[in-house]
Amino acid sequence: MKLFTKHDRTRVVLDTNIIISALIAKEGAPAKVFEQLILGEFENYTSNGIIQELKEVLERKEITKRTTRRARQFIFKHYLNNSIQIAPKTKVYVVEHESDNKFIEVCLEANAECLISGDNHLLKLKEFKEIQILRAKEFMEKFP
Repeated sequence: MKLFTKHDRTRVVLDTNIIISALIAKEGAPAKVFEQLILGEFENYTSNGIIQELKEVLERKEITKRTTRRARQFIFKHYLNNSIQIAPKTKVYVVEHESDNKFIEVCLEANAECLISGDNHLLKLKEFKEIQILRAKEFMEKFP
């Protein structure tokens, strides 16, 4: 397990589904995690691939019907402004849905402690090379 000093902030990667859940539900663990992101309580890492996926999901019909344009812009703006964009150098093939591997690639490049996800393909791994894969609620319990 990685050791961090009191002054280090937890390094995480947020799965797109956590951000969308925060947008739609507005309450609950994903919304609290997003609030922590805005408050700078942890360092979130992202990549061009994750940003592109978020853009696409925010414009899906089922999302646009349930949310306002302003709310989607708020979420996207604060996600970008409070995330550190990196370009992973290593490709991994860990989960069967190839598009999910980009989250693990960013975790590895950022030396992240955890991936916060609601995706069962990722969650069933539980851990990968010392990266904890947690639901939003589990993250809130382990890293209050």
